[in-house]
Amino acid sequence: MAREIRETPILFGEDARRFLARMEERHPEPPEVRARIQRNYELFKKAYERGMAKMCAREAANGGDDPCFRTV
Repeated sequence: MAREIRETPILFGEDARRFLARMEERHPEPPEVRARIQRNYELFKKAYERGMAKMCAREAANGGDDPCFRTV
């Protein structure tokens, strides 16, 4: 069985100040990284849409039942 998830510790004093200062810092990504992420997103989005189109076609051909995604 899995162990219990411990509570998140509460920060006080200098630790809390350091944490808040770090959260305020901005780390912008370079345009090349942003472009790569966007290309990957578009690729996965197209793959998902293609898969959904195939699933809908199978359902239409089988009268609403997709044999590849039958639920038990």
